[in-house]
This record gives sequence, C-alpha cells and structure tokens, in this order.
Amino acid sequence: MKAFRVANCVGVFLALCVSTQAAFSQADTSAIDRQNQILQQQQLQQLRQEQERAQRTPPKPPGIDLNEVKPKITVPALGVKCREIDKIKITGATLLPQALRAQIEQKFSHRCLDVSDIEAALALITKDYIERGYVTTRAYLPAQDLRSGTLDITVIEGTIERYQVDTPRPESVWTPGAFPAAPGEPLNLRDLEQGIDQINRLASNSATLDLKPGDKPGQSVVVVHNPAKRPINFFLSYDNYGTSATGRNSVSGTMTLDSVLGFNELIMLTHRQSVPSNSSHAADADALQVSVPFGYNTFTFGASRSTYDNSIGLPSGNSLLSNGDTTTYNGTLDRVIFRNQASRVSASVGLTVQDTKNYFGGQFLGIASRKLVYSDIGLSGFTALAGGVANARLGYVRGLPSLGALHDPWDLPSDAPHAQFGKFTLDLGFNRGFTLAGRPFTWSSQFSAQHADDTLYGSQQFLLGGMGTIRGSRVNTLSGDNGYLWRNELGMPWSSDLGHTVVRGRVYAAYDFGHVTNRVAGVPSGRMAGVTLGGSIFWKAATLDIFAARVTDLPAGFMREGTQYGIRLSFSL
Repeated sequence: MKAFRVANCVGVFLALCVSTQAAFSQADTSAIDRQNQILQQQQLQQLRQEQERAQRTPPKPPGIDLNEVKPKITVPALGVKCREIDKIKITGATLLPQALRAQIEQKFSHRCLDVSDIEAALALITKDYIERGYVTTRAYLPAQDLRSGTLDITVIEGTIERYQVDTPRPESVWTPGAFPAAPGEPLNLRDLEQGIDQINRLASNSATLDLKPGDKPGQSVVVVHNPAKRPINFFLSYDNYGTSATGRNSVSGTMTLDSVLGFNELIMLTHRQSVPSNSSHAADADALQVSVPFGYNTFTFGASRSTYDNSIGLPSGNSLLSNGDTTTYNGTLDRVIFRNQASRVSASVGLTVQDTKNYFGGQFLGIASRKLVYSDIGLSGFTALAGGVANARLGYVRGLPSLGALHDPWDLPSDAPHAQFGKFTLDLGFNRGFTLAGRPFTWSSQFSAQHADDTLYGSQQFLLGGMGTIRGSRVNTLSGDNGYLWRNELGMPWSSDLGHTVVRGRVYAAYDFGHVTNRVAGVPSGRMAGVTLGGSIFWKAATLDIFAARVTDLPAGFMREGTQYGIRLSFSL
C-alpha cells in the first residue's frame, strides 16, 4: 500500500511537470522576457528616484564674485614726475604665468614710469591672481631706489596656515577629505568653495567659511562654522505609481547616516515594497549607497537587489507565476575639473555589474537571465543661464566581456541583443523662476536621450511609460534601443500663514512626450505623450502631491488608458 502511494505521488509530480512544460512552451517566451525586463527596469528607476528624493541635496550656491575681493592698489609718491625703468624684477611669484611676466616686462620696461604706471603693473599681477582664486595673494613695492633703473615687485602668495572647525559635532567635518588644499599650500578660494560643497552635501550640515589672519604675513586660518544637526535622518513615503502587474501601491523608507564614521561620508539604506503583500503581484527592492569625498573627487559605491512576482494568464485559462530578481553593484569616481563663480564641470567614470535571473512557472529561464558588466564615462556640469540654472551630462556606456559577464559570440546577428554594446546618453535640464502679473512662477524642463550602436537587452533600452517618465501611462510602455524624453512643468508656488505655522505649496501643469525606435522589426516603437495637472502641499516635515494625468499620444494598436490619478505622501524625520 505504501509503495502504491509513493508511485502515485511520483506519477502526479511527473504529470505536473509535463503540464507545466507544455503550458510554458505555448507561451511567447520573447514577450515574457521583454515584459520582465520592463518591470525590472521600472523597479530600478523607481528605486533611483526614491534615493534622489531622500538625499535632499541642497542647491549648490553660486561662487563668490572675485571682482568683489580685488584690493585697492596704491603706490607712494616718487618725488619726481616719473622714473626711467630699464628692468622689472618680480620675486615670490611662483604661480605667476611666464606669459604675464613677459607682458609686464614688455609694457613697463625701457620707459619712464609714473605712479599710475607702477600701480597698473601691480594691478595686472593682482588681477591675475585674484581671477584664478588666489584672493589672499598681494603684490607690493619693497623699499628700493628706483634711480638704479630696476623696479622690484614682491609678491606674497597667500597660503593656508591651518583649518579650524567650529561645530558641536566634531565628526561632522573632516577637513583633509573635504578641502583639496592642505595647510601650507596656496589659498585658492575655489578650493575652499569645493570643500564647503563637499561638507554641505550632507543634509545635516550647513557650513559657512571665514578667513582669519595667520601668524605670518600671507598666511590665513580657514575657519569652518558648522551648526550640525542630527546625523541620522529618515525619509518615509507612500505612492500609487505602480501597476497591477507588481502592485499599484508602494511604501518606501530611507535612512541616511551623515559622517557617522567621521570621513564626510554619506551612507544611505533604502527599502521599497508594494502593499499589501501579495504573492501573485508584488515587488520589493533594497539598496545601499555609500559616497566619500576627497577634495575634488567623490567616490560612490552602490549595491541593490530587486525582486518581483507577476501572475500571468495563459491561453488555457490557467495562470503561472513569472518572477525574478536583479542584483546590481556599481562604483563611480566623479571629479570636478572646472569651477568658477557660475559654473561647475565634472568628469566621471563608473563600472556596473548587473545580474538578472528570471523564472516562469518555477522553472529557471536561461534565455531571459543574464549577467551584464558595463562601464560608463561621462562629462557633466551646470551653469547660470538666462536667469536660471542649466545642467547637462553626456555619457558613453560600453558593455564589457569581464567579471563573468555574458559574452557575445563572434557571429552574433546584428538584430540580436548584444552584451558588449555601445550607447551614448544625453541629459539636459533647465530651471528658472520668474514673475508674471505680480505672481511668482517656476519653469522646469528636463530632456534625456540615448543612441545605441547595437541592439540592446531590455535593461539597457530607453524606456517610456510609468509615472516616472510619461505621467498618465500607468500600463502602456515603450522600450527601444534609441529614444528621447522631454518633461516640462510650469508651477505656481503659494504660501499661507496659519497662525503659528506657514503652509507652502504649488499648483502645476506638465506636458511629457517622447519617442523610441528599435532595430528589430516588429517590436513596438513610436511616440508617447501625456498631460498633467496637479498640486503639492508642504507642511513642516510632510509633503503631499496629488495629480491627474492622461496620455494624449500612443502608437497605433495601443489601448488608451483613462485619466490616471496619482498621490504621493512623504515625511522627513
């Protein structure tokens, strides 16, 4: 009897395996793979956006106008109308360009110089130093006899004597990691601004800078005032930006730790999941990000893991569970290569390892699972422009056959997805406030695009659809090798004084549109656009955003969605 039961159980198990395989063979594996890749890409996109909101990076302040720190230059009377000068000797000016030395020699030697001429020579030297940020460097005339025919100019190049930190939490500021220049090196205002930017990238810091005279001429004490707040912050949110496939409603929580180790580091932990928990339609993600500054450099390491469950109906009327997970590791080095009063330019290089596994009906899908490794080099910056702020980034991403990544065979067809791919990316943005009819308005415009040299896997394609791209497109998505997205938003801020508290907010209208194309024939491509009307309320640590959005343009054959209503509630603790 026992043997019969065992045999019966084995038979049932084999029958289930056969039926599952049969059902799977009837499914369109390419369509399932494509849907899975879109779901996973949307998850990663939502996770990145959640991290950006939680970080609350303050807007970078403009640099100091160096024209405001130019000293007044005076020269004592010469006793005569002018002095004949045959040679100009400049000492102490190790940072003075040779071209400027030659210019001064040519312009002011072998002629009779009066007071205004000597002042002009000193002004040229001082102007050069000041414009390059050396604001404590001074040029002056030492005691001398101009009857010798030689004009001696002495330059005292300003240096940093030491850093002094004034803060209730000493570990909130580590000057060797924040400031590019060490004690004893020349004092350059742009180096000091860079250090303050690195300190204030942490939400708990609000550092300012003072310069005090040092013990010796030309030396300065750099004083950092930082009324640091609590180093641990929490950011909680709820939204209904998801889909029925993996859960419409989601909650997320992010904890940030500001320089708890004393290296100006930012540690960020994020968890996001759909609610309520449902084994048929669910998604969750976890991420860790650590960034450490060192002068003009910032090192960032990230790790994340996202999972999804999506029950898919089969033609037979049954359903099978499609599920998977994506594990991602990335490291980035970003370096500021230029900065002045109005602009910053940075170069970056990064490496990402992304391992994706997918399953259908409990069976591992080898064709839909892969490990990709790719590098990303980029040039980014921002500048004051037309009364607002413009930003841009140009990048190139290249798939690599290393670290266990999927290898492309030498005879891989051009219309097959490539693991060793190449693509260019472009991001542009512009933000400006203005007044119209006595009321304040804000304008925001963000453009992103990519162009690929090869056919791409879904995780590397350009995605349209979802509240993070085309507002109003909750279900419809377009994914392609090439594409662009342009999001535009006009807002009208307001505020109201309610007794002992002030409530702020804004109403806004938005228009998003984009277009994607694919190298492979038969894959949906085309244009998608949507309009949005919404409003936000900010009260103390809470933010509420509500909007109504509707898609206005879709490719032929796509089913139109009705008006979508979005809500997002967040708290900063």
